[in-house]
Amino acid sequence: MKKVFDPEVESLISSLRGFPEERSDMKDRGAKGFGSLVETCVERYHIGRKTPEEAVLENWEAIIGRSFARRCRPERIDAGGTLVVQAANATVRRELIFMEDRILTALGSIEGCQHIHRVILKAGQ
Repeated sequence: MKKVFDPEVESLISSLRGFPEERSDMKDRGAKGFGSLVETCVERYHIGRKTPEEAVLENWEAIIGRSFARRCRPERIDAGGTLVVQAANATVRRELIFMEDRILTALGSIEGCQHIHRVILKAGQ
């Protein structure tokens, strides 16, 4: 007569013997074709499409203006739709505060950047 242990003990015995665990809680979802797997990955990870960060970097001079483009840089876009910009000094930050509406308008015209609704300026560069 075969003894049956509870699942935790079975897992421990399998681990000690070097056997793979038998996972009865796993469900068979059926096989998927390689093409559908690749399609899912391309969609999920936006492969082949520009990210908003790339679009901002490519258009930075047009967004901010040539004179400011060398004295500040975009750092990141957070999940809440805020563009964080590093500016070299307080004078540049102050000028950019007055330009926020113009910056947001420029960002709104760039594909993939319409969700950006706020600009935060911080020291650095």
